[in-house]
Amino acid sequence: MSELGSISKIENLLLGRTEVSAVVKHAASTLSRKKASEMLAKEFGVEEKLVFPVNIQTSSGNRDAVIHAFIYKNLDDARKQLPKHFFVRMLSKEERDKINKERSSKKAEKKQAAAKGGK
Repeated sequence: MSELGSISKIENLLLGRTEVSAVVKHAASTLSRKKASEMLAKEFGVEEKLVFPVNIQTSSGNRDAVIHAFIYKNLDDARKQLPKHFFVRMLSKEERDKINKERSSKKAEKKQAAAKGGK
């Protein structure tokens, strides 16, 4: 069973977020971004959709994982500051595949339109 260990927390008032680093004991091989988000949301008493794990670090021979995450006060600030892929990678695999297919088809359409209009 994984549990949150030491936590460091920095309030970034300018960006309207809390920057968190936490150690998760015995979870290096099984920790996903979704699970990390759930654990931090529960620990800080916020909604899960406001927690964005930026990085999960593991090291060889160590069963602990270090999570670096941003906890926003509202979703609008997160949408303004974070790249779009942060939101996509928190979705389920099926939803991610669907969005990636839509993006690739839009890119192909733009490429075709540029080829027709160019020469």
